[in-house]
Amino acid sequence: MRSEPQKLGDVPGRALLHPWSYLAAAALAFNVFWLRRKHPGVVSGKLSDLAICFLLPVFLVAAAEWLLTLARLCGGRVGPRVGPRGIWLSCGVSVAYFVLLKTWPAFTGVHRALLGVLDTPFGGGRSFRNLADPTDLVALVMVPLSAWHLVRVAEREDV
Repeated sequence: MRSEPQKLGDVPGRALLHPWSYLAAAALAFNVFWLRRKHPGVVSGKLSDLAICFLLPVFLVAAAEWLLTLARLCGGRVGPRVGPRGIWLSCGVSVAYFVLLKTWPAFTGVHRALLGVLDTPFGGGRSFRNLADPTDLVALVMVPLSAWHLVRVAEREDV
């Protein structure tokens, strides 16, 4: 029995450890912490949406793989990886969430509450903004790229 992963392919959530995911996370951080404050405009308004539409499905698959790992450690008979169905489900959930967020102003309250819960381990108390803007739906072009990325990572053992 191995006590630690032998290669990156053994790590749950390995798609988050890929350079494309790092690039999307860096673009998101750059936009949130610098570009949006120093140069507000169309580019800074869409960059976060593009990065989020790429990262959200990857994050959901990674979270599912960690949950599967925990289930296996507790004796559950589940596979270690999210299959193609799980990848497409994560993409569908991501699209639905983003569409609701950008087209239905009342959903902003749900979004803020969820982010507040996710922010609790990091000290909490941050404020989150959202502007329901249907033109932001152009960022959904990143979801198929995220799906392609997830499928490619799932096919490769050595990432």
